[in-house]
Amino acid sequence: MKIFYSEETQAILNDYALQGFEQGFRNMLLNKYSKEENEKLSKFLMKGNALHNASSSGHEGIVNLLLKSFSEKDQLIEYVMKEDDYTYTALHIATNQRHEEIVKLLLNVFHEEDKSKLIEFLMKEDYQKFTALHCAAYVKHAGIVNLFLNKKIFSTEEEKQILIAYVMMESETKLTALHYASLNGGHKKIINLLLDVFSEEEQDKLIEYVMKENSEKQTVLHLASKEGIIRLLLNVFNEEDDVLFFEFVMKEDYKKFTALHYASSNGREGIVKLLLDAFNKEEKDKLIEFVVKEDVHKLTALHFASYKGQEGIVKLFLSKFSEEEEKHKLIAYVMKEDENKFTALHYATLGGHEKIIKSLIDAFGEEEKGQLMEYVMKENNKKRTALHVASGEGNEGIVMLLLSTVIYKGKLGQLSEYMDKKDAYNCTSLDIASFNGHVGIIKLLNTDKENIL
Repeated sequence: MKIFYSEETQAILNDYALQGFEQGFRNMLLNKYSKEENEKLSKFLMKGNALHNASSSGHEGIVNLLLKSFSEKDQLIEYVMKEDDYTYTALHIATNQRHEEIVKLLLNVFHEEDKSKLIEFLMKEDYQKFTALHCAAYVKHAGIVNLFLNKKIFSTEEEKQILIAYVMMESETKLTALHYASLNGGHKKIINLLLDVFSEEEQDKLIEYVMKENSEKQTVLHLASKEGIIRLLLNVFNEEDDVLFFEFVMKEDYKKFTALHYASSNGREGIVKLLLDAFNKEEKDKLIEFVVKEDVHKLTALHFASYKGQEGIVKLFLSKFSEEEEKHKLIAYVMKEDENKFTALHYATLGGHEKIIKSLIDAFGEEEKGQLMEYVMKENNKKRTALHVASGEGNEGIVMLLLSTVIYKGKLGQLSEYMDKKDAYNCTSLDIASFNGHVGIIKLLNTDKENIL
């Protein structure tokens, strides 16, 4: 049957494309048209969204039929490169939906003599400045990424430079394809494909690429959450790149988070170890500078690890102050307060992590008894000590640990001072335990101080 050119027919074709009604397309499009009628058909199809719809729903047969409906090559290329109201091309859409075969059909429209148009097509950006490569990296489809980076497309020296510019393109939020490939667990194969675009002679460009920051000042190192990917990123740097290497590892985002903050907050002990091991013995000062970094709220990675119960990570941090002359730095680190005057001890207590509390207390030696007492008695912005917090949380084991620390490391008078401390609401630890009905702690805190243990 001959096609009837109307808005109604256009709507029917768009719907057929979405629903995958291939036979309807065959009935309308597979007719013997005159040259004049072919031109009318091409113009008609150009006005609709059938190609975008079929690319979205994954109907290869319909995409093929639409492409074959154009007898003129220039019109066909114009049709394939057409953007919808959101500036998406069919390539963006097919890629987002992971339809690799449709991506191939769209790319195969372009022949050797159309290479400049093909490159223009690949580099097209939507309203958020996403290319199809961004989309492929985001949906973690290595096959489609490989199609876009095909060396046959970018074969000349000039085209190789275009390829590098293509890979380095940023979205509206300054995210590269490498950022997207590193997100949500990451995709090692895609990251390798992107990094392999750069030859040995382009090492400077490669480092520039890896160090790129998004609009929140995050590099791929901040976003990656797998050890294999972190290792891959760190291995980009050669020995002569050590200045840039440490700049990369220690970079802070807009919240002043380092990769160490993210790894600690998410319990990635393997990544923490990798980041710390990046520093050799000669770089000990730089390592300690890295470990003690604070975010905008004055939180260190130790605060995060203590709150989240990451005992292994806490021990890793504390172990980095191994030399005798670093002891004062260790004590200062453990005693650090955030903007609300919370120490790691407050956070570990709040999280109920008794083993971490013991590790924090054990950081103080016999000669630091005075500082340990100062630490245990530290008050947050509500004038609450760790004992207040533990009493409120009902953690009897932690209450015992804190009291025994004061008894064995301090003096009897200090125990009285500790137990009688009042917070900003004029409450002692006993008051807080009573208010929350923690019977075991009430009994413990009501015991004569001489017989408390």
